Amino acid sequence: MLQQLRINNVAVIDHVELELGPGLNVITGETGAGKTIVLASLGLLLGARGSSDLIREGADEATVEALFSDLPPATRDALEAAGCEAEDELVLKRVVSRAGRNRIHVNGSLSPLSVLSGIGGGLIHIYGQHEQHTLRRTETHLALLDAHGGLEARSSKLKEAFRAFAAAWKRLCELKETLADKTREEAFLRAQVEEIEAAGLDPGEGESLQNRRRIVAHSEKLYQTCREGETILYDGDHAVAGVLGRLIPRLRDMAEIDEALAEAVTLLEGSAAQLDEATTLIRQYADKLSFDPRELERIEDRLAEINRLTRKYRAPVEEIMALAERSKDELAALETGEEQLAVLTREFEAARDTAWKMAEELSRARQRAAGSLKSRMEREVTHLGLSQTTFEVRFHRRGADRDDPPFVVGGARLGGDGIDDPEFYFSPNPGEAVRPLAKVASGGELSRLMLALKSLVLTQGEIPTLLFDEVDAGIGGRVAEMVGRKLAGVAATHQVICVTHLAPIAALAEFHHVVEKQVSDGRTFTTVRRLDEAERVRELARMLGGAEITAQAERHAAEMLKAHGSGRPG
Repeated sequence: MLQQLRINNVAVIDHVELELGPGLNVITGETGAGKTIVLASLGLLLGARGSSDLIREGADEATVEALFSDLPPATRDALEAAGCEAEDELVLKRVVSRAGRNRIHVNGSLSPLSVLSGIGGGLIHIYGQHEQHTLRRTETHLALLDAHGGLEARSSKLKEAFRAFAAAWKRLCELKETLADKTREEAFLRAQVEEIEAAGLDPGEGESLQNRRRIVAHSEKLYQTCREGETILYDGDHAVAGVLGRLIPRLRDMAEIDEALAEAVTLLEGSAAQLDEATTLIRQYADKLSFDPRELERIEDRLAEINRLTRKYRAPVEEIMALAERSKDELAALETGEEQLAVLTREFEAARDTAWKMAEELSRARQRAAGSLKSRMEREVTHLGLSQTTFEVRFHRRGADRDDPPFVVGGARLGGDGIDDPEFYFSPNPGEAVRPLAKVASGGELSRLMLALKSLVLTQGEIPTLLFDEVDAGIGGRVAEMVGRKLAGVAATHQVICVTHLAPIAALAEFHHVVEKQVSDGRTFTTVRRLDEAERVRELARMLGGAEITAQAERHAAEMLKAHGSGRPG
């Protein structure tokens, strides 16, 4: 429950403080006095966007504070989840700075805006003037029906089941598309692997073949050169080996005469040994040489095959071999993909069956809730001056979409909120057929219908404070008194704050505040006062008679207060 509201430096408000109580609290005042500013300030504490435009001229910052008591369990849980202390009382403070800095305090601790947004909806429900027009949008009818039937939890679970169903369908479609693409590529992949493996590639083979091709291509020249070298070095009449063989003994004899030749003899003896070894190697190499034109042809063919593959795949041999391994992995994945397809199909079918079963059960529950809502709404609006009203909830099945066959069964299409598109139908006059409420209800009828719906829906919830902003728009006279009594009935279980222009509603309040605008020293000030009994009489007289308060209007106002009996004077 909202106990106190303090506002500093917001628009034309310098400082105001409201003391609110349980039951019905009304706020009245002339048009333009600043009632909207009070509500906007309260909205800041519920997570609304703050702007420096709200700050009073000449001030650096605007401040709004509120004290709440008797917190609902959901709010305490949200506070604890946000790391804030959850006590029996809650103090919220928001500071909007002209410099652009916004500070939020929850029970004295700095907190982010998300905390206000998370708990605000559980503290106060604001029903504004514009909200009655949401009845003209049929998409709001489903939420109201679910709220009346207490079906929000089941609707939320259906949304989760639908998301799981849609996600399973997406995964299945993606896998099918992937498998279709891979199936088309399978022949290509298999041919690619077979071609590369048949080639028997080796990373160093190309260089080795190039070397071998040079040898085979010049084998005859190599053979002749080796044989000529053998003759020159060893076999001919003037072979180098023979010449050295004759020279070395002679030099050895000369070295005995002069030791200075000894070193030369040693070197020549070593050279003779190396010459013998070199001649042996040349002879052995020549013996192994052979010229086979078919071998050269085979080498050329093999090199041509390697070059063809490197040009085709635009990669060296090492990368081509790696490509073959990747292609094998893709082929293996294609085989496991079929198994995965069976698994995902089973998961999809289970998620689909679960979502459809939940949707059908929720649809039947909504049908039952619609019957209850019809009878209760017709009773409620009777007390609001619509005694001959017929109210119905009709269900329309959504059109099937041929592009989404899994979401359509028996001509009904499943969505996140089920298979139903309920719409409220309405006839204010006996004998007339009901027609879509959005098309036939007047502004005053919409206001009363919404109040009736809210009284049925909101009183079932745990939101402690309900704020009605000029719910009396478009009505007057006896109907206004009926609306007031309906608000008073809601106030029996909730704290109700009502901004009103109608005296019959204000007369039913237990606490009455008036918003007034004054000009002092060239500045405009908005003030808010809680009225005592005498002040209430004058304010009701103003609401009844306009700018000029007559004695007759005051007598009428006093009679209204006496007849209704304020729950708490002053």
